[in-house]
Amino acid sequence: MKTTLATLAIIAGTAAGGTSTQQAYIIEGSAFFGAPGIELASIGVFDLADPSTVTVVSQAAPDLRFGGADIRPGTADLVGFENTTNSLRVLDLINDGNTLIDSIGFMDSGVAGMAYSNDGSVAYVTTTVGAFVRIMEVDAATGAPISIHNIITDAISSLAVVPPGHPTLTEGSLYGLALTGLGSLRLVNIDLESNTIASSTPVFGIGFNPQFETGLDFAPNGTLYGIIQGFDEIAPDVFVEISSHLYTIDPASGSATDIGVIEGDGTWDGVTLVIDTAAASCPADFTGDGELDIFDVFAFLDAFNAMDPAADFTGDGSFDIFDVFAFLDAFNAGCP
Repeated sequence: MKTTLATLAIIAGTAAGGTSTQQAYIIEGSAFFGAPGIELASIGVFDLADPSTVTVVSQAAPDLRFGGADIRPGTADLVGFENTTNSLRVLDLINDGNTLIDSIGFMDSGVAGMAYSNDGSVAYVTTTVGAFVRIMEVDAATGAPISIHNIITDAISSLAVVPPGHPTLTEGSLYGLALTGLGSLRLVNIDLESNTIASSTPVFGIGFNPQFETGLDFAPNGTLYGIIQGFDEIAPDVFVEISSHLYTIDPASGSATDIGVIEGDGTWDGVTLVIDTAAASCPADFTGDGELDIFDVFAFLDAFNAMDPAADFTGDGSFDIFDVFAFLDAFNAGCP
C-alpha cells in the first residue's frame, strides 16, 4: 500500500461508535523475535487503540538498520536515524527508500534512538557506549553536531520530548526508557545541561521480563506510549520470547498499561514508535469530521466509558473527572 502522510492520518479510520483514533509508525528492526515475512526497515502504521494489525506502507531500505525515528515538527517529514552509518534520513512513505540529510558522526553503532525538539530545530540522538549513554544534539536541517553529552546511566534506546501543554511535565523536557542490568525498566528525565539523570521512575506492570525498550513517544494529549519486548520463563530454564507490546506509561507512578501485542500474527521487532501528531491536530474532534459538535461529545463519552487511551486527556493513565474537564477545555478552544 502506498499513500501520503495526509492520507495516513486517516488510515485507522473511525473506530466503532464513532471514536476518533490516533495512528503510530513503527520500523522493523532485525526480526530478532522471528517476525515472519517482515523485512528489515519496513515501515508500518497501526492504531494506538488497537495495535494488533500493522499495515506496511513503505520500506526505507532493506540494507539499512534504523534505530529511531520522529516526525519533524513543522513538516510532514518522517525522519529516521540509521545507526550503522550514523545518519539522519527522510523516509519516503510513497515510493520506498530515503533521502540522506547527513551523517552526524561521533556515535558508535548499536542500539539507538532519536527525537525532535518541539520546534523541530534540534534532533536528539542516543546510543549506548560501554558504561555510559551518549546523547547528541544535532542541527535538524543539516545533521551538523551541536553538542555531545556522555551520561553514566543504564542503556537508553528510546527518547521522547514532552509536548506543549502537558498537564504535569515540563514542556520540552527529554525523557527516555532505561533498561537496567537486572532486566527492569526505568523512565528517566535526562538533564543535558548537567549531563545527569534528573529523575528516575521504575516502570511496573509489564507482565514479563523486559529485554528491549524500543519505542517511546508522547501523544499530543500528553499520554506517554512505549514499546517493550522481552521474555518469559514458563518453566525452570524454559524461556519464550515476547514480541513488541504497546503500553501507556504513567510518568508519575511508572505504571504501565498493556494495550496489546503489535501485529499479533506478524510479531514485529519494532525499533521505534512515532505517533502521528497530524492525526490529532484537533484532539476534541472525536468524530474526525473537522467540526466540533454534540457528536464529538457523545464520541468522547463513549471512549471515556470504554477507557480508550484517546480519552485520557490528562495523560496520567487514569480516567476521571479531570479528563472530562480537559476535553471540555479543548472543545471550547475549538480547532485551529
